[in-house]
Amino acid sequence: MGIRVRVEVRASGRPVITSALLGSGYEAEEPEVLLPPSLAEELHLAPLSSEDYRTVGARVRTCVLGYVELRVVASDRQSDRVRARAVSVEGEQEVLLSDKLIDALGVEPVKPGRGLWRFSGEEGLRASVEPELWP
Repeated sequence: MGIRVRVEVRASGRPVITSALLGSGYEAEEPEVLLPPSLAEELHLAPLSSEDYRTVGARVRTCVLGYVELRVVASDRQSDRVRARAVSVEGEQEVLLSDKLIDALGVEPVKPGRGLWRFSGEEGLRASVEPELWP
């Protein structure tokens, strides 16, 4: 099932609210977010450079977009805003949060197979939100 949270992504213009998949296997050296190309366009982000990323069994060409600010938005609270490096991969349709970004946002995946998570310090569990795709 995976865990998805509602996030607000802000670049230079207005913020966009969408769902994001927590990717604990998405290891990064700093907080990083993978944005689908259509969302990057909506945020007026253009590729600055490209890098090869190693994934399970393959290498992927990644466009580096610069930096954005994100925060998790729940019905009763929000996380602090976090500055994250934004990248994009052609064909990707869903926002994906790296391991370092998940930590920086104060999100704790609890039961990924059931879609349950919490903010750091909370006792109760929260349910995953529905995926929002950006084709």
